[in-house]
Amino acid sequence: MRVSSFSIYNQVSSSLDQDMSTITQLENQLSSGKKFSKNSDDVTGVISAMDYNLDLNQDSRYLSNIDSANALMGDEATAMSSTMDALNNAKEIALEGVSGTTNSQDMAALAQQVYQIRDELLGYANTKTADGSSVFAGYQTQTDAFNNSTYAYQGDSGIVNAKISNSQLMPVNVTGSDAFSFTLSAPVTVTQADGSSFTYTQGSGTTINVQITDSSNNVVDSFSFSNFMQLTNLLGNALNSGDTRRVSALMTPLDDAVNQAASVSSEIGSRQDRLTNQQSSIQQDQANTQVLLSGVQDDDLAQTATQLAKYQAAMQALEQSTANISSQTLLDFLK
Repeated sequence: MRVSSFSIYNQVSSSLDQDMSTITQLENQLSSGKKFSKNSDDVTGVISAMDYNLDLNQDSRYLSNIDSANALMGDEATAMSSTMDALNNAKEIALEGVSGTTNSQDMAALAQQVYQIRDELLGYANTKTADGSSVFAGYQTQTDAFNNSTYAYQGDSGIVNAKISNSQLMPVNVTGSDAFSFTLSAPVTVTQADGSSFTYTQGSGTTINVQITDSSNNVVDSFSFSNFMQLTNLLGNALNSGDTRRVSALMTPLDDAVNQAASVSSEIGSRQDRLTNQQSSIQQDQANTQVLLSGVQDDDLAQTATQLAKYQAAMQALEQSTANISSQTLLDFLK
C-alpha cells in the first residue's frame, strides 16, 4: 500500500516535536547541571533528592546547635579556668596570713588582694555571652547570675539542652549554684594541734555552716557562706581584722572550692569533646549524603553533551526531510 505524503509529513513532524522536547531537556540539564528540572522528569529521583535534602537540612540544624553549644561552653571553660586560678591565689594568700610572719599592715594588704580576687570571681560568675546573656544564671539569662552586693545567687536551676542528633540531647550550661558553690555529703570536723576544731556542716541549698570550738569544746565562732564570692569575702574580712583562727578555718573550704571548680571544668571539657566527636560524625554523614544526592540529581555533563549533539544531528536530518516534503507540488500529491 502506498504511504501518502501527508502521512510521511505527519510522522516527520511528530519526530521533530519529540526531538525538540528531548533537546530542550538536555539543554536544561547542561545549563543547570541537574538531571531533572521539574518533578515529572524523574519522579523517583525527585523523591530521593527530597529525602537527601531533608537529611542535609537536619544535619545543618544539628551543626548549628553544636556551634552555639561550643560558643557557650567556651565562655564557661574560660570562666572556670580563671576561677581556679583565682581560688588558688586566695589559698596562697591565706597561707601567708597564718604563717605568723605578717604584721597588721601586711594583713591589711593581703586582705585587699583577697577583695580583688572576690571581685574577679564575681566577674567570672556573671560572665555574659556575646549577645549579653548570663552564662551561669540558668534560664534567667537576662539578669546577673549573682548579686553584685550580697553575692547571692539570683539565677535558677534551669538546664539548657541542645539537640545534637535525632536521639541526643546534651546539657550545655552550668548553673551558678553548681559552678561557684559546693555541698557536703556529711559533716566534716578538722581538729587543730591546740585541741580546737573546725566543723563544717551542710545548710540549706549551697550554704555551708562553719563552727569553731576551743579545746574545751566551747563554740567560740561560727559563720556561713553559700558561694565562692562570699567565701573570699569572709577571708578578706578575717585577714583585715587579723583573725588568724578564722583564716585557718577557711582553708578547708578553699580546698573544696578549688576541687569543685576543677570538677566543673573537667565536666565542661568532657562535653566539649563529645560535641567535637558528634560534629565530626555529622560532617561525615553530610559528605556521604551529598554523594548520594549528587548521584541522584547531578548530571553527567559529558554524556549529556554527547546525547545533545546526537539529537541535534538527527534534528537537522529531520528538518531536511521536512523541507523536501514541503517542496513537493500539488501534482506530486495527486500521483
